Amino acid sequence: MGERHDMPVESRLRPAAPIPREGLLNRLQAVREIGRNAVAAWSEHAYRELYVYDRNWMQDFLLVNDPEGVKHVLLDNPQNYVKSRQLQRTTGPALGNGLFNADGESWRSQRRTAAPMFSMRHIAEFAGPMAKVAQAELERWREGAEFDAAEEMMRLTYRIIVETMFSGDVRIDYAAMARHFVTYLDTLGRIDILTTLGLPYWAPTPKRLRAGVAIRFFRREIGALIDKRAGEIARGTAPNDLLTLLLTTKDPEGGALFGRDEVYDNVMTFMFAGHETTANTLAWTLYLLSQFPEIDERVAAEARAAEGDPARMPYARQVIEESLRLYPPAPFVSRDSVGPDRVGPVEIRGKTSVLISPWLIQRHRKLWDDPDYFDPDRFSPERRDKIHRFAYLPFGAGPRICIGMGFAMQEALIALGAIVSRWRLHLVPGHPVVPLARLTLRPEFGIKMKLERR
Repeated sequence: MGERHDMPVESRLRPAAPIPREGLLNRLQAVREIGRNAVAAWSEHAYRELYVYDRNWMQDFLLVNDPEGVKHVLLDNPQNYVKSRQLQRTTGPALGNGLFNADGESWRSQRRTAAPMFSMRHIAEFAGPMAKVAQAELERWREGAEFDAAEEMMRLTYRIIVETMFSGDVRIDYAAMARHFVTYLDTLGRIDILTTLGLPYWAPTPKRLRAGVAIRFFRREIGALIDKRAGEIARGTAPNDLLTLLLTTKDPEGGALFGRDEVYDNVMTFMFAGHETTANTLAWTLYLLSQFPEIDERVAAEARAAEGDPARMPYARQVIEESLRLYPPAPFVSRDSVGPDRVGPVEIRGKTSVLISPWLIQRHRKLWDDPDYFDPDRFSPERRDKIHRFAYLPFGAGPRICIGMGFAMQEALIALGAIVSRWRLHLVPGHPVVPLARLTLRPEFGIKMKLERR
């Protein structure tokens, strides 16, 4: 056992009762609470049980916390578990039918085509641009300044994705992009009680109308970038970046290029994954380091010695992995069963809503020692082999494991190393830090920090 570090518990999250088995009013209250903040809607019961099954007239529901059950759904029998209708309705308007949402042969073809773009060779080529952007962004920081670390990490990772995907050739206003991302997450990015109760998806609710403004912004701005790059490729003047790869890489089995809609959908998917989720990971990591100065000092010393090389930062990687355990960027994975099946001890019917929650599994009382404590040594070489592969899911698992996992980890290590080698960040006293679940896990009130030069 490594040293245990007391971590501030998220006591400001409102505990809710377990999802009740009877009573329409109680069900509506449970769904409303999940829609407000899904990580706050679980009682202690959900952190101790391996399966929670609710069979009812509205929607059969199965919560799977058992790693073997997770393995069955995501790896052993994935053809029986498609992306959930709720998730498709949440992400579809922005991410379309890209890698995140596609199923069946469409997904397999896209995965084959995109996989070479995220080979270790390509990822390593992006290390220099990532470091360059990180250093440039840090030049704006000043001794004693206070800022929202979550917002700063959003800006930093946005600049990195602009550089690696578009070679920096983007004129989209960052503030406008950030504003529309937040609008989307606060509207379609949460569980909608009206949709859950069967309201037709086309019904013009206030949330959908607000989200429509953001979606039109994305389509106009990103669509223009794609068209511009297609012209550069035709003239032989295109830079070698992710967008060019998306437009020119062929399916190794069928020889087909991505269509324009597929390019757009995957640009949005990569921007969302490479910007939003990595930014949140960095923000939560900086928060944790601010609570544990001795760990912060150790990471800073390692980063200075590594001179920007992420391969020479094994302890920083452990810190990020533990941060990902406590604050998984995607706190919920939802599937709908196509037909009946047996998951562990539970016999389910077709069209059952199956929920796998990294937030719950990675804090589960039966799967982890002291699950609410911050302990980067869980991921030390001598201890990580004891972690069940399907008890740790920050990037998903099975065939649909995040294709950009290596890209995201390299980006996080480079950015974190650049920050901690030069700066200490202190949480502003009294500032509330509360995890808020939308599509991703954000700090609801940001993370207000004060800068101190090392």
